[in-house]
Amino acid sequence: MRETLKDGISIYYKVIEADGGITTLKILQSLTPDLILLDIMLPFPLDGFAILRILKNEPKLSAIPVILMSALNSEEKIKGGLKIGADVFLVKPFILKDLMKKISNLISFISNTSYNPITADLLNPDSSADVESSFKRKFESIAEILIKKSSNTTILSIAGQMTMSISTLERWTMKVYGTAPKKFIMNIKLVKAEILLRQNFGSVKNIACAVGFNSVPYFCLCFRKKY
Repeated sequence: MRETLKDGISIYYKVIEADGGITTLKILQSLTPDLILLDIMLPFPLDGFAILRILKNEPKLSAIPVILMSALNSEEKIKGGLKIGADVFLVKPFILKDLMKKISNLISFISNTSYNPITADLLNPDSSADVESSFKRKFESIAEILIKKSSNTTILSIAGQMTMSISTLERWTMKVYGTAPKKFIMNIKLVKAEILLRQNFGSVKNIACAVGFNSVPYFCLCFRKKY
């Protein structure tokens, strides 16, 4: 399906493909597209909802319009996608002509607004190389932690992966994420748990253990608090 869509869309636009969530994040380290066409059912560990949340929580990427598509024609899924920040939710199968119209409308809208993600950096020459480096490291760290199969991710292990001292990691996490490393790790675990639960990878107890919780009641408490 991805190849078919690319063939149709490429007549009018330059298209770059990604076969999953991790590939998408790597591409976005060096490229800011005009629009993202995102399927919900992406391979584990990052599905479309998880990618959408990451996009909408990153200032540099949050303004990019997103068309979310899925064969899951449920009101819950549609409302969920739009609530997270998708501009359009398309239910498969759809007509290519309708998709092209929505793409054209969204790109035209962004082009006529004061903020254009493509030209934002050019219009702000004060953006330093350190900021860009920090942005890249942020995505690298998110991707790295989310694809970890190990459940014992700690502040010390993250600091080691990013070649930082714990105190530097704490300062950097507060600056970039606006939260302490402990809370950041907890958030990552809960995001991973949400994906596993939604894709029916096991019981609540098994998934709680898989993402690093020793207590199922405590996992349920944290999960309810976040979601």
